[in-house]
Amino acid sequence: MFESFNVPGLYIAVQAVLALAASWTSRQVGERTLTGIVIDSGDGVTHVIPVAEGYVIGSCIKHIPIAGRDITYFIQQLLREREVGIPPEQSLETAKAIKEKYCYICPDIVKEFAKYDVDPRKWIKQYTGINAINQKKFVIDVGYERFLGPEIFFHPEFANPDFMESISDVVDEVIQNCPIDVRRPLYKKESILLSYPRGHGFHHLPPFH
Repeated sequence: MFESFNVPGLYIAVQAVLALAASWTSRQVGERTLTGIVIDSGDGVTHVIPVAEGYVIGSCIKHIPIAGRDITYFIQQLLREREVGIPPEQSLETAKAIKEKYCYICPDIVKEFAKYDVDPRKWIKQYTGINAINQKKFVIDVGYERFLGPEIFFHPEFANPDFMESISDVVDEVIQNCPIDVRRPLYKKESILLSYPRGHGFHHLPPFH
């Protein structure tokens, strides 16, 4: 096949390693290194992957059953509890759109609630949708859902009572399971990289503590 298409070369690499390499151009890094923790979050599962000098430490990889789909379902649940007038058949689609457009992670959830209470005009956004049946517009306010959705990564019990370990604790556990000589580099703040599809709500990610 390669001869037929005149392929000059082929390089096969692990996604986590490529994510670390790609981060050199997308963020400020003091040292270009292929050592770090990659949090690879998709639609159905999130993996925490330790990489040392370009090699994945496979025995220390952990996964958590919290991912993008769970954020969508949680936002959908929050909107239903508020009874904001979304057509039932469009509640999931609306929750996904809100997640992709408005969600972010906050450093302090208590302070975030206070910000919305003090200045709601600044923080509460409006989402406009179209009813698929009668083609009429519907408008809803998007408030606490903006930060409560992604917060399930740090408080998974909000969405999954069977899983109680936050992503910060999982990262710490993964690093502690790694060989002792690579733990210190992995604990560096700039060594923790997030790889995720658009709209996970990981904007303005606070440091892991």
